[in-house]
Amino acid sequence: MTQQAVMDDSPGGNAPGLSKRNASQVAAASLVAALSNFVLMFVGTRTLSDAAGTEFLAFWSLLTGLFGVISGVQNETTRAVGAVAEGRMRGVRAVWPALIVGGVVAVIVAALAPVIAHRVVPLSASTAVPALVVIAVAYAAYVTLVGSFGGRGWWPHYAGLLCAEVGLRVALVMLVFVAGASLGGYELACVGATAILLVYLVASPRARQAIASFADAGLAAMVRKNALAVVSTTSTAILVTAYGAVLKGFAHGADPLLLGGLILAVSLTRAPIMIPLTSFTGVAIKLFLKRRDAPFAAIAKPFWALIALGLVGGAAAWFVGPWFVGFFNPGYQIAGWVFAALTFSSAFMAVLTLLGTMVLALDAHVVYSAGWLVASAVALVILVTPIGLALRVVLSLSVGPMVGALVMVGWLAVYARRSRPSENVSG
Repeated sequence: MTQQAVMDDSPGGNAPGLSKRNASQVAAASLVAALSNFVLMFVGTRTLSDAAGTEFLAFWSLLTGLFGVISGVQNETTRAVGAVAEGRMRGVRAVWPALIVGGVVAVIVAALAPVIAHRVVPLSASTAVPALVVIAVAYAAYVTLVGSFGGRGWWPHYAGLLCAEVGLRVALVMLVFVAGASLGGYELACVGATAILLVYLVASPRARQAIASFADAGLAAMVRKNALAVVSTTSTAILVTAYGAVLKGFAHGADPLLLGGLILAVSLTRAPIMIPLTSFTGVAIKLFLKRRDAPFAAIAKPFWALIALGLVGGAAAWFVGPWFVGFFNPGYQIAGWVFAALTFSSAFMAVLTLLGTMVLALDAHVVYSAGWLVASAVALVILVTPIGLALRVVLSLSVGPMVGALVMVGWLAVYARRSRPSENVSG
């Protein structure tokens, strides 16, 4: 197969770069996603009982955690489809290995059903658990489309799909609210938004073309790479999106108001940084690929921007946080220092995410997995220590990401040192 034949898979040859307008569209989609997170949590905690509201927060955390796990497929699809668009040989169509990995995730969720039903969603197990099993496969198909849009450089479609999925979820939740608020109804509404995939495939020729995109490797190799990416994003999800569900599982039997307040506080302090950063993952991979010879130079500005955002956000959260969490449920009482510490710790999480994206762009999947696995292991060990629950959560979400980041920084330093001589030779 000739290179020209490969490049014809993406109209116009190489995938177009990210313009300022495209970046603005992705940023707008990220903002919509972050705001919708607040809307869903507000509706759930305001219209349900304390116990049901806490369970909805745990379910939403578990669902977004599952989304986070499967987002590894999106990352790998973006890389693989982008590589074909840049001239690499075609392999398998990206959707097939994605569906295989999604099916494996669904089987694992089904195997964990007794634990999930008993410790995380006991009030709605009959609805929540089957929904989680089904969505594992459906979301794998959805992120394949998102990743293919990103890999081909079709950023307006990428941003439009993100906005449409979020918008449908909010609309379905509001429909349940109008029809009569119920825990099971809210859960099904949150899951049902992935049906936007079908709408796009029926209505958009570009979507049908993107879902048929080729990866740069065969089926077995792509399944392996997707699986490695999912292992890595599983660790990511434990620390970022699924942490509330993990906390509920570890603190089973705790006061619903204390537990609900902490889960909400973690979600509120993560969302402003992590949701936009996660949405920009595909963009970041494309940009880092162009500066793979200077990894630290590529991440320097975003690193300091994230630290500054964490400091400013932490200072503001000390005063605003306790009032804001009470706005969701007057019974939630979280101290200002807890909000400040959780907000600043989100900067560590964001730095770990940024470093992981750079490592992934350099195709170092094992290092990516190792950094997040170490971070998650440290966080979970701290979470089971016999200290106050609030302090335990703060330390867990601060120390874990810092240790994981050090693992990735160490590898990047070795990579940068090894690449320097080759630059000199080529120059």
